[in-house]
Amino acid sequence: MTQTVDAYASTPSQQLGSSHRGSATRTMRKKSAPHLKKPPVFTGPRERLSQMLVRMRQLEGNPHYIALGMGVGIFISMTPIIPLQTIVAVTLAFLVRGSKSAAALGTWLSNPLTIPLVYYADYKLGCVLLNCQTIVENIAFDSFSQLMGLGLEVTSAMLLGSLVIGLVLGVAAYFITFRVFASIRRQSNPSSPHSGPTP
Repeated sequence: MTQTVDAYASTPSQQLGSSHRGSATRTMRKKSAPHLKKPPVFTGPRERLSQMLVRMRQLEGNPHYIALGMGVGIFISMTPIIPLQTIVAVTLAFLVRGSKSAAALGTWLSNPLTIPLVYYADYKLGCVLLNCQTIVENIAFDSFSQLMGLGLEVTSAMLLGSLVIGLVLGVAAYFITFRVFASIRRQSNPSSPHSGPTP
């Protein structure tokens, strides 16, 4: 009896069904990747820009969905929360129902070439808003914990400045991205200018 059951369980139709289910599961797992990794640090600015443009063309969704994610990513890229920017951006995009892939892509604005300028601008603006008594000319840190070690005044100035700059750039990124992808959707489907899958 056992041999009969085993032989029946391994019929070609069941093996095909099992194979089909397995391939479907693998396909679903591939599509469930929530975010994109930043390119390697050693890539040059031209390669990074090229990779970013390719990734942008691959984004799916309606213009609002993509633009919201991009705005979140740009906003987070201005904050000194390295190396957690991508994780925070993807999480925030999920909460506001924006594109998680676009949010991860937006954090690429923060890279070894732009970080010194971005963080210096954050600190200077924060100092102006908080009227800092001590001015630090050279700010160097590799993590948020190291930033905290520079003192409460420096950390507060960096955070406040980054929030203001990030908010301005994030809003600008939303409207620019929205218009770009609305134009792309109109060209691809004239009957529905805001076509594309929603989250």
